[in-house]
Amino acid sequence: MLMWNKIRKRKLYSVFLVILFLVLFLSLVLSVSTGVAGGDLLTLLNARTEEAIELKRIMLEMRLPRALAACFTGAAFAVSGGVMQGVTRNPLADAGLLGINAGAGFFVALSAVLFPSLPATGMMFSAFLGALTAVIMVYGLGMGKQKSGTIRLILAGSAVSALLTALSQGISLTFGISKDLSFWTAGSLSGITWNQLLITIPWITGGIFAALLLSGKLSVMAFGEESASGLGVNVRSARVMSILTVLVMSGASVSMVGGISFLGLIVPHAARFVVGGEYRKFIPVSALFGAILLVLADVAARTINAPFDTPVGALVSALGVPVFMGIAYRKKGVEL
Repeated sequence: MLMWNKIRKRKLYSVFLVILFLVLFLSLVLSVSTGVAGGDLLTLLNARTEEAIELKRIMLEMRLPRALAACFTGAAFAVSGGVMQGVTRNPLADAGLLGINAGAGFFVALSAVLFPSLPATGMMFSAFLGALTAVIMVYGLGMGKQKSGTIRLILAGSAVSALLTALSQGISLTFGISKDLSFWTAGSLSGITWNQLLITIPWITGGIFAALLLSGKLSVMAFGEESASGLGVNVRSARVMSILTVLVMSGASVSMVGGISFLGLIVPHAARFVVGGEYRKFIPVSALFGAILLVLADVAARTINAPFDTPVGALVSALGVPVFMGIAYRKKGVEL
């Protein structure tokens, strides 16, 4: 614990961020260099033969967009989970609590049936619209003027997620599109294009920046609504802004890579253990931890059963379930 307390100091915290950026860069290099066709950084920088030029094209047009998608969506899922844990004061919360994954999946299923020739960008827009619809439903059912609004939010999120998931499964079974949707719902980085990145990255970076702007209020809200109100924080307004921020980040991420569960749960706990609960420090570390984790998980997903892709969401869930159980059943008073 002494080492972590030292990292929380300003100077060592800055050094720690630099180290995380370096690890993230090396992870991206590893991701771009990993594949059936081979390749490395020297090939990317100094391709001259026809074979090397073709490999360079694969690295730039297929692997690099995939690696960057893992980087940005991993950061978005992690920050979204941390914000939701602060807003709800629930250590088991993540963006899925708002029904974002379920809403996106439901609208994707509808679009696949109603508009089977819809391009990838159109499917992304449909998924984001579904995420927005789910958040509106959850907020309308779960928020109230009374202090129990947070508990109602959690219950409403669970109910809306269950409803939309059941409808998605019913549509996919009725119209025989379960196989087409399974890879998306499991979370996949396969087939990411530069066009998709150009659409989603501005939304993700904007959401992370908004979370940083809200970091002071989130730190105060972690002590409880009464304490936050006593310190001059408009709790209701801060909660709405935080939920909108989560919607932007997670909605954009889910629309591009599908539903990746548990990332928004396990990463914030790791970041909080290292740098504490001050959101000004906690959010950047969560973003970097999430980016590194998903980039490396994607590398593993491509190598476990090469040349076939393993859904990266399955690997993250395999890691997340034990952590979830540990958080749920940890002894009272023990900090994770």
